[in-house]
Amino acid sequence: MGRAGVIDIQGGWRGHETLAIHIFNRRAGKYEFEKTIDFSPSGFLGNQLEGVTEFSLSLPLSFLNFRLLKFPFSDRQKLKGVIPFELEGLVLGGPESVTFDSLVVSQSDGAFDVLVAYVERKTLQKVLASLSSGGIDPQVITSIELRGALNKADGDIASRLVNAGSLVLDERMDVAGKELLSPIINLRTGPFAYTRDIERMKKSLRVTAILSLLLALVINVDLALTIGAERREAFAVKKDIRSSYVGLFPNDRKITDESYQLKSKMKELREREDALAGIFPLRVMLDLAQRPVQGVKFDEMSLDKEIATMKGEAVSMEGVDRMRAKLSEFLNDVMASDIKTTVDGKIRFTIVAKVRQS
Repeated sequence: MGRAGVIDIQGGWRGHETLAIHIFNRRAGKYEFEKTIDFSPSGFLGNQLEGVTEFSLSLPLSFLNFRLLKFPFSDRQKLKGVIPFELEGLVLGGPESVTFDSLVVSQSDGAFDVLVAYVERKTLQKVLASLSSGGIDPQVITSIELRGALNKADGDIASRLVNAGSLVLDERMDVAGKELLSPIINLRTGPFAYTRDIERMKKSLRVTAILSLLLALVINVDLALTIGAERREAFAVKKDIRSSYVGLFPNDRKITDESYQLKSKMKELREREDALAGIFPLRVMLDLAQRPVQGVKFDEMSLDKEIATMKGEAVSMEGVDRMRAKLSEFLNDVMASDIKTTVDGKIRFTIVAKVRQS
């Protein structure tokens, strides 16, 4: 039998939070709730955590941001490698400013809807530093509220996250126990990876290194010859790859890594395909032309996947409001921004909206 603690943060971190540690006992392969301890990183816990050998940290939904992306695969390692590229341009400060994890929420027609949850690194660093001052170093960083929201059966993913509400005590304890067994996400990755067991791993690696050295000493000459032959074959394959790459992209004079550069060009082609296939420019322009507003004109328009961005000029704010209402007839989430008054008294504005797919 072992004891585990779930550090449960509810609300904001800057003075408006509620912190508690839920203590669980592990019996028969599951966790049973024991008690809840009110917690402050600067407070004195005494022996209340005696016997607790592991901790999990639960972040509230208000700490997290989300993106729903679509991929043709669901392997977690592959997702971890490609998600930073997808977050580029979507996250203020770039993907290197956040820590993320993902989970597959649905599948249809061979494609997977993947929910990416991420938190700002500077925010997470402050939380872990505060817990460390209280002598607590959680192995896992997850979210009770996220599991609770996704457990709801009504509405799509976005509405469940926006209208999550608070969990009642019994429901919260049930979800916390499930998170101990199998966390829905784990943000303890990258620069925040759990490191307490590194020394034990180093000792194990020393033993492994010694065994590997002994194994290397008994490798025979035949194996050495085989390795030499494989190297020659690998060189020939690499030469063929370079030749094929040059044939596909004859204008690319700077070749350093054929495989990486080919993947990059394929990604660029897929993005261009998505940009063309995901929207219907002629339909949008036709709908716009059928809904003129006197005194309002557009001089710039861009369509990127599902997002339409239009810049224009109006003689008054009333005209901007009428234009926004007209656009709402065939576009979703129509918002006007960057509203400025020009020297000649006209109104410059930008409208951003989502294109309806049907």
